[in-house]
Amino acid sequence: MLKKQGYIFIAIFLGLSSTLTAQYRWDYGVSLGASNYLGEIGGQEETRRDFVFDMKLNRTQYVVGAFGRYKFSPQLSANVGINYGQIKANDYNSQNPARVARNLSFRNNIIELTGRMELTLFYDNDVGGRGYYNPDFRIYGFVGAGVMKHNPKIRYQGPLSEYDGELIDLQPLQTEGVEYKLWQFTLPAGIGLYFTHKKIHRFGWEIGYRTTFTDYLDDVSTNYVADDKLAQGQLEIARELANRTDAESLANAAAYAEEYDMDVPNAGSFAPGEKRGDVTNNDGYLFTQFSYSYVIKGRSSFYKKRYSWIKKKKRTRRKSRAKF
Repeated sequence: MLKKQGYIFIAIFLGLSSTLTAQYRWDYGVSLGASNYLGEIGGQEETRRDFVFDMKLNRTQYVVGAFGRYKFSPQLSANVGINYGQIKANDYNSQNPARVARNLSFRNNIIELTGRMELTLFYDNDVGGRGYYNPDFRIYGFVGAGVMKHNPKIRYQGPLSEYDGELIDLQPLQTEGVEYKLWQFTLPAGIGLYFTHKKIHRFGWEIGYRTTFTDYLDDVSTNYVADDKLAQGQLEIARELANRTDAESLANAAAYAEEYDMDVPNAGSFAPGEKRGDVTNNDGYLFTQFSYSYVIKGRSSFYKKRYSWIKKKKRTRRKSRAKF
């Protein structure tokens, strides 16, 4: 009898352990935050710099998303998410006279689908040490892979009145003689944190940089090209948007250069064959997001197979005909 009770106790202990480690593995949520980009347009007074050191903070835009996360263990989770965000910049706000004279601009709406692994870097399951085990707190790092769809555009304002105010796709114009791909791979990496309240409400924040395999998020990469390299079916607007340097932008650049004692760009710097972008570096973008997710309570398949008998079965009364 004692031996049988011992087996039951061990089984209950294992069942409870399995339940504790298997519960709350899934959470689903939404996110909202800000976006920015690293590329050739806008930026500081120097030429392009890597990572976040050339971000255009005054051109910060928005990003929204949704995700699902599965916890393999207290240390490791998998996350699948979708985000929609915008990046934009213009040379007019740059501190580099050559970029001010170049006078290019763009906006790009990006949709991305990513899968990633999250590794716990710090964990406290009893914040405040009150013994309530609520809320818990986690800091994690993540790295993954995904695909993104982008499409750089520009709101045209210029001498071609038939296009005035129109939002124009830049890729079909082949402004550098290249028809680049709009679907690209991306590699997200970053760091985040979250609090879990009452084991089911999760509030978080993260920041992640996206390494891409394209230099055309902003439609700028190599050199100015001659008219015969542009999209011939839309030559007039392609010519106008491939080279937007004009008397006004040159004057603005000269005034800026004089004020800060820098080199003055000239009109010859924007002729076919001259530098338009920086082909040595791809573009990238950054998302920082606040999130809310709801944690789903459940049991593992191991528990269901081995210890489902531990659950109390509902008693049913046997009905019988009354006898007199």
